[in-house]
Amino acid sequence: MPLIPTVAAIILYSAGFYLRWHQRETAAGSRVVLVLAVAALVAHGLVCYGLLVTPDGIVLSVVSVSNLVALVLVLVVALANLRLPVENLYIFLFPIAIVALVATMMGNQGAAPLQDITATLLVHILISLGAYSALMMAAVQSIMLAVQERHLKAPGKPTLTILPPLETMEHLLVAMLWIGLVLLSASILSGYFFLEDVFHRQVLHHIVLTSMSWVVYVFFLGGRYLFGWRGLTAVRWTLSAFALLVLGYLGSKFVLEYLL
Repeated sequence: MPLIPTVAAIILYSAGFYLRWHQRETAAGSRVVLVLAVAALVAHGLVCYGLLVTPDGIVLSVVSVSNLVALVLVLVVALANLRLPVENLYIFLFPIAIVALVATMMGNQGAAPLQDITATLLVHILISLGAYSALMMAAVQSIMLAVQERHLKAPGKPTLTILPPLETMEHLLVAMLWIGLVLLSASILSGYFFLEDVFHRQVLHHIVLTSMSWVVYVFFLGGRYLFGWRGLTAVRWTLSAFALLVLGYLGSKFVLEYLL
């Protein structure tokens, strides 16, 4: 376990959280928080590499995968933060990254290294995890968007000042969907090209459900640009597509472990 990058990332995330929390009502310190986020992402990336790639092979444990997911979540928002004022979302994401990093210091990861994994399969796995993380963040974002819109339409309810403005949240949701869709497309294509048993009955349902999820995402993004779909319509399409994606991953695990 790479101790120095882990401690550095925890300190940087904690500093960013402290600064953003005490200035959450204003835009003050936004550039400083972004710099802290970028520095933390670099350190966190080193941690993820050290967890995943070991002398004994590739380790895909809960701890290593959780850290990769947390890294992607913060990275997506940091990229969006270059164009959109979404720094308050760090208040939710930095603690998740800190918890994942602290878990790396608890000892054994609990998973045996995979020694016979090929480079192409590793690329496919990492792209798939990146796609899942980005689209999971988009799903959570859509839920926050729905809550925010409901508060705005209900007179007397306090506004959610901790969240960015509604229009910014919609732009962020679309940005996350595009990032996730690109990664999901790369994941599906790499699966077709690099996996020898892609049409085997044990993984065929996974390919079908993942492809259906991809179609739903494409259909929604097309409808947004052609017909202006937004608001609760965007929430329903996003959550439906993500539900298919989750069903594809969890359903595959259930079929492989219990039915086959």
